[in-house]
Amino acid sequence: MSDEITISELAKLMKVSVHQIRYFEEKGVLAPAYIAENQYRMYGVDEIYRLSHILLLRKMGLSVQMIKECLSNLTTIQITSLFRQALADTEAAITQLQQTKHLYQQVAAGERSYST
Repeated sequence: MSDEITISELAKLMKVSVHQIRYFEEKGVLAPAYIAENQYRMYGVDEIYRLSHILLLRKMGLSVQMIKECLSNLTTIQITSLFRQALADTEAAITQLQQTKHLYQQVAAGERSYST
């Protein structure tokens, strides 16, 4: 059994379309480990990790060009720092949403009145 997977297997694994993976390849941010004799694009563990980083950076709102620059110019430590900051921001947003939800629940239950 090979350690590499095809583009369709990668797409299924990462829950993205083959088209999206090909787009990232076209833009120069992701390349297959190699192209097999049958012209199948083959991806290994390194490419899977790279795609996961690309997808996380996209979720952070970065353009594909910015992602290319980040992955080309930043160290692993710097990228990890970006993800840690995004995690902290996400946790803060979740806390804010939970507080808002609790307030809505109180108002809906009649525990608080906001009459003028």
